[in-house]
Amino acid sequence: DQLGEKASNALSITASSEARHSALMNIIDSIQIDEPTTKMIIFANAFFGGHESALKALKKSGKKFCHVSDNEDTVNRQNEIISWFRHVDATDRDRSRPRILLLSFEQAAGHNLQEACHHVIMYDPMYSGNDAVADASVEEQALGRVLRQGQKNDVTVTRIVLRGPSGETCLDDYIVERNLDEDVLRAATSNFD
Repeated sequence: DQLGEKASNALSITASSEARHSALMNIIDSIQIDEPTTKMIIFANAFFGGHESALKALKKSGKKFCHVSDNEDTVNRQNEIISWFRHVDATDRDRSRPRILLLSFEQAAGHNLQEACHHVIMYDPMYSGNDAVADASVEEQALGRVLRQGQKNDVTVTRIVLRGPSGETCLDDYIVERNLDEDVLRAATSNFD
């Protein structure tokens, strides 16, 4: 991997930046203005603090949201949260539940979230170290939770990418470019051919 050993330090810093928090809130507000009852999923990288950063930003915002905690929630509670989030609202109780679900990329595997959700926010790029194919595969797996058979809506995926003060290319750009490289994606999705 050409990003080097210092990437993890930089990712830990950028994951918690106010710019990333602000971008997340702006995206959520924009979606909710157009579609106040829509559900959206935020995927964040748990390896270098992105998930914790997104959780902190959501708590600070006062927005109603839910998340699955590997440390605090039982498996039954985790499944309950995912289950009611994934279904179309049928009752007033359903409609009163949070419209935002925060998951780490790793928590996405195995869930079908296409029924009631068509907005995905990628809070930060997936980066676990030196395996571009594995990271791209994890991102594809997360997006595949919503982009799958049975989805009745166009899916909007918004990726937050930080830039320097004058728009300079930063680490996010390199990771996203690496994860979206044609050869990397081909290798990451090769078992689906």
